[in-house]
Amino acid sequence: DHCNCYIRFLEGIMAGHAEKKQAKKAEVSTQHYLYAIAGVNVLYVLWRVLVNWSSMGKWNICGAILFSLVSKFTYGGITSALEIGCDFEMYFDLFCINLATQFLVTFTDYGWLLYLVVPGYAGWKVMKLIMDYVFTPTDAELAERDPDAIKKMEKREKKQERQKFKVMKH
Repeated sequence: DHCNCYIRFLEGIMAGHAEKKQAKKAEVSTQHYLYAIAGVNVLYVLWRVLVNWSSMGKWNICGAILFSLVSKFTYGGITSALEIGCDFEMYFDLFCINLATQFLVTFTDYGWLLYLVVPGYAGWKVMKLIMDYVFTPTDAELAERDPDAIKKMEKREKKQERQKFKVMKH
């Protein structure tokens, strides 16, 4: 995937017009993401911090710092990917989960439960990786089920059964 990004980056260097269009698209898109961050943060500060300060404990302050760090990290990743024309799906997913969690936490601490999607997804990916490794058939197992391989094997066996020397009669 990184090679594809690099190739697209190099192609972008070669095509000046396409590069300008890509830069304009990246600029417009990153503004939308920035507005989303600003909107959720303004709501969070107004409602959670100013109106309901009594509910802000040390863990909620740590959570606000976490929201800021994750937003900065994902926004930076999305911006970089857009600039070179790469896929930013994982950054975008985490960006959305972070903002949705921050929005929900603005009104209830149960909003933190949405963050459990992140380790759940990571666990699912790891389990899928392990399951694919464990249950991937070997070449021999694939050959047992492949009709062409079965025919080749039968042909090879018949060839081995035939005599390998010529019998001459006097």
